[in-house]
Amino acid sequence: MRDALARLPIPARLLTALLLLLGALVAPHAANLNPLILVFFYTATLWRLIAQRQPDVMPRRWLLMLLMIAAMALVVATTGVADGRLAGTALLIVMLGLKLLELRARRDIQVAVFLGYFLVLTQFLYDQSLPLAIYLFAGVIALMSIQVGLNRVNLELRLQLRNTLAMLAGALPLALVVFLLFPRLSDPLWGINASSAITGISDEMSLGDIGRLSQSNETAFRVRFFGESPESDERYWRGPVLWHTDGQRWTAGRHPVRPLPPGPGASQPIDYEVTLEPTGEYWLFGLDIVTDKPAATLLNSNYSLVATQRVNQRHTYRAVSDTAFRMQQLSDRERDMALQLPAQVSPRVSELVDGWRSTSDPQQPIQVVQQALAYFREQPFVYTLAPGELRGDVVDQFLFETRRGFCEHYAGSFTLLMRVAGIPSRVVLGYQGGEKNPHADHWVVRQSDAHAWTEVWLPLLGWWRVDPTAAVAPERIEQSIDTALSQNSDQVVFSIDDLGVVGSLWRNAAWLADAVDLGWHRWVVGFTADRQSSLLEMVGLRDVKGLGLALALTIGGALAITLVYIIAQLPRGRTQDPLPALWQTLLHKLQRAGVRAPPWQGPDTICAVAAESFPQARDQLLAINRMYIQLRYGQCGNQRQVGALRRRIARLRLKSS
Repeated sequence: MRDALARLPIPARLLTALLLLLGALVAPHAANLNPLILVFFYTATLWRLIAQRQPDVMPRRWLLMLLMIAAMALVVATTGVADGRLAGTALLIVMLGLKLLELRARRDIQVAVFLGYFLVLTQFLYDQSLPLAIYLFAGVIALMSIQVGLNRVNLELRLQLRNTLAMLAGALPLALVVFLLFPRLSDPLWGINASSAITGISDEMSLGDIGRLSQSNETAFRVRFFGESPESDERYWRGPVLWHTDGQRWTAGRHPVRPLPPGPGASQPIDYEVTLEPTGEYWLFGLDIVTDKPAATLLNSNYSLVATQRVNQRHTYRAVSDTAFRMQQLSDRERDMALQLPAQVSPRVSELVDGWRSTSDPQQPIQVVQQALAYFREQPFVYTLAPGELRGDVVDQFLFETRRGFCEHYAGSFTLLMRVAGIPSRVVLGYQGGEKNPHADHWVVRQSDAHAWTEVWLPLLGWWRVDPTAAVAPERIEQSIDTALSQNSDQVVFSIDDLGVVGSLWRNAAWLADAVDLGWHRWVVGFTADRQSSLLEMVGLRDVKGLGLALALTIGGALAITLVYIIAQLPRGRTQDPLPALWQTLLHKLQRAGVRAPPWQGPDTICAVAAESFPQARDQLLAINRMYIQLRYGQCGNQRQVGALRRRIARLRLKSS
C-alpha cells in the first residue's frame, strides 16, 4: 500500500523551515571547508527558495546533471582526495544542495531530512565542543519536528514539537543505557586526527616567543590530582629540553633522543590525569619528573613525555611523577652538548663569569650558581612582557643594558652564563603553576603560565632545577599573570583575588563553564573503555567485562524499555475541549443582551434568533455560527481556528438599533 501523504504537495511553510534549518546546520562548516563549497550549497538553497514563488525556475533534469558534474569537480579541486574526512563532508554538502533543487513531493523532503542527520554527524569529525553539541541537538529536534509534520495533513507547530519531545523522552532511557554499557573503544569515538591545533610550546625558543604565548589566556591543559595537590613551587610541567644555542635561539639539537626504560618508580608518587588541548606538536606535559609514563607514549632521555603522533585534538592521559626525583645520567656526549657555546661570547659576559669563579671554590660549582642568582636579584632587572627589541649580541644587551625581559630572557642568559663558567646546563620549556577551579576537582594551566627555566649539572646532585625568573619576580611562582593588565604595563602584573562584585560573578561564571566543558569531555566525548571501567567500578561492577557487559546491556535495555512502556500506560488527564467553554461564553453574552437561548436549541437556531434581534451584528453572528459548526462537527480543526473563534466572540458587540 502506497503512502498517500508522500505524494501530496509540499507545504510552503514546511519547505521554507527545512531550507533555513539546513542552511543553519551547514554554517559551522565554514571553519572547516573551502568557501566555494558553502557558496555552492547556499546558492542552491536560495535557488530553491525563489522557486517556491516561481516554480518555472526549477532546474530541468539535464541542468541537474551538469550541476552534479560541476559539484564533483568542485569537491576534487577544493579538497582533493587525500583527506577522506574533508572530501566526504564536501561531497555530502554539495549533493544535499542538489537534492534541494529537485524537491517536489514530501517523499523528497524525507530524503533531505535524513541527509541533514548525516550532516550533523560530520560536524563532530572536526569539533566536539559542548556549545556546538547543544546547537546541533537543537537542529536534530527541528529535523525530527519536520518529519512529524510530514506525516500530518494540517501543520500545527506546537503539536509537532510536543510529539517530537515526547519521542525523544521515550528514547532517552534506552540511549543512556546503551551509551554507558555498550563496549567502548580504547580511544574516543571521534578519534580522527584533526588538524585544528592552537598555538603552544614548540621544541625551540627565541627571545620573545614565550612572552607572546603568555599574552594568551587560553587553556593549555587541565589537571586532576588523585590525592593531595603539590605546592605551587612544585608545579613545574616539563616539556621539551633545549641543548643547542647560537646566541639568539635555543633548539633541541639534532642528536637522537633515546627513550628511557621503565624507571624504578616514585618514592613520593603523585598520581594525576592531564587533559591537553590541541597543540600540533608531539610534546606532552608531565609534572617534573615523570616516573611512570602513560600508555602509548615515550619518556625520552631528557625525561620529557613524547606522544606517538601530533596532538591535534584534545588528549587525556594519566601519569605518575615524583618531584623529589633527581636525574643522575650525564654521558660524555651530553656533557659536551651541555657546555656548547655560540661562536662568540661577549667580553663583558666572560668578565662577569670570571669574577664569580675567582671568588668561588672550584669544587663547589653551586657557589657560581648562587652568585649568578644574586646578580639577577640585586641588579635592576625588570620582569616584563614588553622587553623591547634586542639586536646583535642579545645576551650582552640584556645582561648589561636593557635588563628587561620575560622568562626566556632569564633562562636563556642564565644557561649561557653557566656554560661559560664550565657548568653543564640546559633550558627546559613547559608551564609553571595553574589555578584550582573552585567549582570542580581540577586545576587549569593556561598559555599565560608558559615558562622556561634552567637545569644545571652539579656533582652528587645530578640535574638540578634553577629558575632565574624567581630571583627577579618571586611572585611568578605563587601567582598567575594577569594578561590584560600586563600588556598595558611596564612590568608584569599578577592576578589578584579582589575583583569586585561584577568581576567575581564573571570569574565564577567562567569557572563554571570550564567545569562543564571538562565534564563534557570526560564523560561524553572522551568516554573510553578506561572511563567506562572506572564508572562501573564506582557502582560495584568492577569485574564486569565481555559477556557480563553484554548481559548488563541487555538487562539494562530491557528495564529501560519496560520503564518507558509503564510511563506511557499511565492514565493522563484528558485535554479539555475549548469549544464548550467558548459556546457558553457566547450564550452568556446573548442572554445579557436579552436573547433567549435555551440550552436544548442548536447553534443555527440560536444565532438566527440573535441575528433577528441585532441585525447590525448579523454577519458576525453567522460567521461565528459557521466557524463553531466547522470546528465542532467538521473533520479538521486546529488551534489557530479555535483562536480565531475566540477573538470573534470577544469582539462581538450586541447593541439595540
